[in-house]
Amino acid sequence: MFDIGFWELALIGVVALLVVGPDRLPALARTVGLWVGRIRRYVSTVRDDIEREIQADELKKMLEKTDDLNPLQDIVDETTNTIGVAKKEIADVEKSAEELSSAQSPASGSDVGIVENDDDETGATPAPVTPDTAATAIGEAVSAPNKLAAQAPAETSDEAVGNTEDDEHRTR
Repeated sequence: MFDIGFWELALIGVVALLVVGPDRLPALARTVGLWVGRIRRYVSTVRDDIEREIQADELKKMLEKTDDLNPLQDIVDETTNTIGVAKKEIADVEKSAEELSSAQSPASGSDVGIVENDDDETGATPAPVTPDTAATAIGEAVSAPNKLAAQAPAETSDEAVGNTEDDEHRTR
């Protein structure tokens, strides 16, 4: 702070010794030391208060920046929720497909891919269930969840696949 060297301090000490005298010099030195300590503590306290205020201002600015980021956080949360809903719908569709496939039993042990029709009114047996027809049925169920409840077991035939392709061409 102040540029005081050894010789300046020695000169001040000699002058104080001559002015005050050797009897009162130790008490004067102790008093000066106490005042210098109080001044240093006061200066450091003021400096710390100023630094705390600066940090508080920086924190306020950072909080304002995070408030600006809240719309981005809202978008991230909305996207996460949408993905969760989609996963749940996919799981529901897979569960429904498993229920449909378990409801239909194989005709015989040798005909693994052919499924009997539970509807005795038509008397027709549906075409074999292949991965393509199953994928088409699942795709339709995902694209229109309400349509799954209205589907009949006969819609898994090749005619249903042709109808789906026609529907896709119409929407394009």
